[in-house]
Amino acid sequence: MSIAQTNETKSIGGIDFYIHEEVTNVNGEVEKQLIELWQNYISDGNFQDVNSPYWSFENMNVPDENFWAIGIKNLKKKEYKVQCKVIGIFEVENNYWSLISSFSHIDASGELHLDVISSVYAKKIDGRYLLISNPEYLKSTFEHRKVGDINYYVHPFHTFKLAEAEKMNEFNLEMAKEFGTEPLKFDYFVASNARDIARTWGYEYMNRMYNPSGKGGIASWRNMIIYSGNNSSFFPHELVHLYTYNVVPKDPHLWVGEGIATFYAGTSTYSFHDHMVKLKQFLDKNPEYDLSDISKLKKTIPNGEHSSDLRYVIGGLLMKNIYKKQGVKGLIDALKHGTSDKDFYQLIEDKLDVKKENFDEYIKREMKNYTE
Repeated sequence: MSIAQTNETKSIGGIDFYIHEEVTNVNGEVEKQLIELWQNYISDGNFQDVNSPYWSFENMNVPDENFWAIGIKNLKKKEYKVQCKVIGIFEVENNYWSLISSFSHIDASGELHLDVISSVYAKKIDGRYLLISNPEYLKSTFEHRKVGDINYYVHPFHTFKLAEAEKMNEFNLEMAKEFGTEPLKFDYFVASNARDIARTWGYEYMNRMYNPSGKGGIASWRNMIIYSGNNSSFFPHELVHLYTYNVVPKDPHLWVGEGIATFYAGTSTYSFHDHMVKLKQFLDKNPEYDLSDISKLKKTIPNGEHSSDLRYVIGGLLMKNIYKKQGVKGLIDALKHGTSDKDFYQLIEDKLDVKKENFDEYIKREMKNYTE
């Protein structure tokens, strides 16, 4: 394989591949194989492919799911050239190799944009090198604690709190009983902030690492992992997502999925009740605020706090009311509905007898009468 240095390019569709001049080991036997492996994966554009020939699937159903910020599927379709530059490749612990790349582009005005700096690992398996997801590699280096059915992997800058983990295990047992299943077995990566969790996903840099709250987390139901950048081993909201996917293995409408999780467990910022109080206070002061079109309600409650998402809060209210009428069965039915807004309005009409044209009136009436 011919490797291009910085002053040369290898163009494939909308992607230019570079090797930074400081990568002086570029012509090493292993290094050449790994660079070719990485470039072939990026060039193919097959993202989250369960039959990918480039990735190891040991202990990970979708090993590249966290690379959504690279936009692998659409790199060739962009109007501008994407520049992928390998800026480091070196051997690390336990016979793994690390490969660091930057992705950038120049817009129509000539401004340079750094999109992401990615980190990926590789290892020789059955005679050939395969890409390994960051979380899978980090399992071999992070501190490991097992609490009940939860495998905790602790970021080195985080102080593990056993009491929080035991509380999470108790909630796991409660959710299993609620949904009529066995307690879920899952991995939990815990870090002190969103920046360290983004690095756990495989990013040395991405925009979301630097959100003002410094917090963030997500549940991977396909890999049965919770990533917590909230400085806590207790993150019940994300665990609810694992259960809803376990009982109905499909993506629900966002208001349904987030509504159920908020109803049961609040969010990382507030309890469900606290969110409801904030919405009630806002609507009391702004009774004419239009709630009728959910496609336009994708922002936080405009109360200046930017911490209560209308989709989560109103979704939580609606799921609570379905639960009051039909229990868990009603929530499971909601998860089975389609993902379009039309499907969502039909769900509300079927379960709560609320037509689309009465949606705004219904929510405001419910909030006016809301008590804990």
